[in-house]
Amino acid sequence: MKTTDLKKFTDYRAFLVAHVQDCKLRKNDWTFGIFARQLGLKDPSSITKIIQGQREPGEAITGKLIRYFQFNTRDAQYFQDLIRLRKMKNDPRLTVMLLEKMGKDHPDASLKLLDDKAFQLISNWYCIAIREMVRLDAFVSDPAWISKTLQFKVTPTEAGKAIELLIQAGLLNRTDGKLSITQGRFQTSNDLSSEAIKRYHESMLDHAKEALRKFEPTEREFTASTVTMNSSRIGEAKELIREFKGRFAKLLEEDNGDVTTQIQIQFFPLTKFLAKKTSPNLNQEMKERSAL
Repeated sequence: MKTTDLKKFTDYRAFLVAHVQDCKLRKNDWTFGIFARQLGLKDPSSITKIIQGQREPGEAITGKLIRYFQFNTRDAQYFQDLIRLRKMKNDPRLTVMLLEKMGKDHPDASLKLLDDKAFQLISNWYCIAIREMVRLDAFVSDPAWISKTLQFKVTPTEAGKAIELLIQAGLLNRTDGKLSITQGRFQTSNDLSSEAIKRYHESMLDHAKEALRKFEPTEREFTASTVTMNSSRIGEAKELIREFKGRFAKLLEEDNGDVTTQIQIQFFPLTKFLAKKTSPNLNQEMKERSAL
């Protein structure tokens, strides 16, 4: 069973979700029960739990998935590496080593390599948040205080490690036990395709879903617009979003504030990219010209 190109993915679960969506589009009565039977599984919950992130596939189910998708040897290895990548997500050093291997074995995969310190800084959402928290007027340079102050779970140990990483990266200074922000901002290249950045955005999207119900409307802003546009102007649209984000930060960011916030703007296609139809008037005009 062939589906969306595996090489476009750096998360095996996202690949499986894409396949499920394709199956539902192709066949209205498609179910996870059908999927489980095609895989040779007795219980549909085995695959649903994997897709929902409640468990990772073992060797037996991994083998069944490889046979189901009819992966060649190279793609089968890449798929297995994606599963290993997810299982070792809490070990940045091993993660980066595996990413390097995957980049060599599958050079057309969308991987951008980073060293393990950069990987930790980017993939762990709270590293950037902690750096920005230093601007707070009431900030305390103590991991336990940081852990207690953040709205989303971060342990004191994680906060302490994040501080050390930020100092090593030159993004924070520590003088007499007090932290301060170094000049400049933490930025990555536009459109940088990396596992670390994807993990950062996945975490922030999870927080956004929680924030929708956790905070009162006066404390957050969720808005959306659905726009039909010419795909040739996507670059222009992205530039406008980046320009707004930059102006937003420049206008509102300040030292001695009383809250650290997150602004997120999601922009993505809701439909497939379709070729334009030739207008009826143009067709008629072409026929008239050919008759002359």
